[in-house]
Amino acid sequence: MLKNNPKLKNKIQNMYSWCHDSMINSFLEGIIGDFWCDNYDSPESAAIFTGDFAYLSGKPCDDKELISILKSKNNHLVIVPQSDNWYEPLENAGLELKKTVRFHTAIPNNDFSSDNLNLIKEKIIEISGAKMRKINETDYYLLKECTWENAFVSNFKDYDDYSRHGFGYIIYINEEIVSCTSTFGYYSKGVEIQVATNPKYRKKGLAKICSAAFILHCIETNKIPHWDAANEFSLKIAQKLGYIPDGEYIAYEKF
Repeated sequence: MLKNNPKLKNKIQNMYSWCHDSMINSFLEGIIGDFWCDNYDSPESAAIFTGDFAYLSGKPCDDKELISILKSKNNHLVIVPQSDNWYEPLENAGLELKKTVRFHTAIPNNDFSSDNLNLIKEKIIEISGAKMRKINETDYYLLKECTWENAFVSNFKDYDDYSRHGFGYIIYINEEIVSCTSTFGYYSKGVEIQVATNPKYRKKGLAKICSAAFILHCIETNKIPHWDAANEFSLKIAQKLGYIPDGEYIAYEKF
């Protein structure tokens, strides 16, 4: 894998015109990630790795080096192939994979309704003992040790990095973290959202509440909030916040 090779990165970029994920933008801006390709002079197959995602593009292949890299990645890896022609080499690669359906979303045509988002945000007062705040340094370190979700702040090297480039909102009940919406990744124009709720406290609207606060902050700071829905439940939350469904796609989760 290579990093910081502008000439080769330009060749790789041309292979990703199909992918509008914000994490690709983050990679192309040199913020996070690295990549692999089959031929440095004239690449036909490529993989971009950003955060917990691997985006496979170009001619499908079962290159041993690529498979070895995929095997070495952590068990939370989400593999996004450009086309269904990649399915066979992936499924025959000896990786423990689960095929899933994920959903793209788009920003509403007339932008978000701040009134709607504020109404959702204010519902925090209806949940007994719940308190929400913007993530501070103490929260950051608690989130790094969170046992039910490990991706809230995982793409930042330290709190200083997070405080300069990321932000989020966290909800506590009786001093326990119950839900959080945070910056998974960022680029010059926007941020990728990571949201999750403690399994013990789900179906209370907590994810929707802290996400509303997050999006309101994006509106105030002129940042595009990108929401990639991992399942239909996530898509429904996104729609209640104002996002528009923008098609589904196939991904593989590595165990």
